[in-house]
Amino acid sequence: MTIMTIVQTTAASIGRLGLAAAAFGRPALGRAGERPGAAGRSAETATGARLSLSDSLYELLVNASIATGWLSERRTLYSRSLGKDAKVMVTAKDVLVAAAVVTGAAALIGKVAARREPPADGPVSEEEPSPQGAVDAEGNGGYVQTMTTLNRTFALLGVAATPFINFALFDSYHPHPLRSFFSLW
Repeated sequence: MTIMTIVQTTAASIGRLGLAAAAFGRPALGRAGERPGAAGRSAETATGARLSLSDSLYELLVNASIATGWLSERRTLYSRSLGKDAKVMVTAKDVLVAAAVVTGAAALIGKVAARREPPADGPVSEEEPSPQGAVDAEGNGGYVQTMTTLNRTFALLGVAATPFINFALFDSYHPHPLRSFFSLW
């Protein structure tokens, strides 16, 4: 059994951090530049149309780190001989990561489109964000909220799948730990 290189381990770790960031939202340090009352906003307003360049860049980096990290980790996993259970779990995480990246990109595109198009109610003032800020061009306010919820759900499931992959990998590398223990003697 070969050990993962430092680059492979770093890429996998960055991908897992990206999944955690997508699942649990932006860290408190990332929101340090917001107005004092911004932390208490409703969830709909938090995903509203007033998306700054730093928010867009952050979400873009999160999605890129998820995709790059998982592709690197997947390549490393498939370079070894995997058991049937491990292959099934890697394929399941493929689906979860792809869904997280696609829904993250869809939410980002929806937020950017809503920011460029004024809501149907009229222009949003700079002082007070509107609860209807996430309304897209057709007036569907639920699109961004739905994509954000789906993104977080898929990312959370991707995070939750990691231990199952590890258990399947352990079983692939050591199918019968008790028997292999006694074979040493």
